[in-house]
Amino acid sequence: MAAPVPPDSGPPIVEATATPSASLPAFASNDEALAAAKAAYTTYLAAGDTARATDSESWKAYLSLTTGTEHDGAEQAGKLMEEKGWSFTGVTLFDSMTIQSSQTLADSTWEIRTYLCLDLSASDTVNEAGESVVKHDDSRSPMVVVFVTPDSNSRQLLISESPIWSGSNFCS
Repeated sequence: MAAPVPPDSGPPIVEATATPSASLPAFASNDEALAAAKAAYTTYLAAGDTARATDSESWKAYLSLTTGTEHDGAEQAGKLMEEKGWSFTGVTLFDSMTIQSSQTLADSTWEIRTYLCLDLSASDTVNEAGESVVKHDDSRSPMVVVFVTPDSNSRQLLISESPIWSGSNFCS
């Protein structure tokens, strides 16, 4: 005959919890993330090239493609250009975009960090007399551009940062 088992010495009881979410990654591969980043940046640059006064619909459309420090910087730049009477002319291009990293953040949004070469050779910022107000020492600049999704269910990418790369110029 087996000895009786005390009531508190049996196997532990596992309490039911919520089913873990099986959220799929926003991007199945780095190639897919890179394609999405290229498309988002192309749209962003085109919107910036055609944006006008800071109270215009084109300006609002441009800002809607940004978030965080990129949004704040674009707002400040727009105000400065209006105060100075400057305007943008031409088109902004880029090439050589590569993925530095692609990851899910703590809030389940996605972040894609890229390196790219920003090409300003076909653009300028001019004053009211049409004279250039920008030094063009090098028309191609190495950049780090960071994209984020606005929420965990989105595949839309917003530009959150775009500092100039501080390392060696890989755009030469």
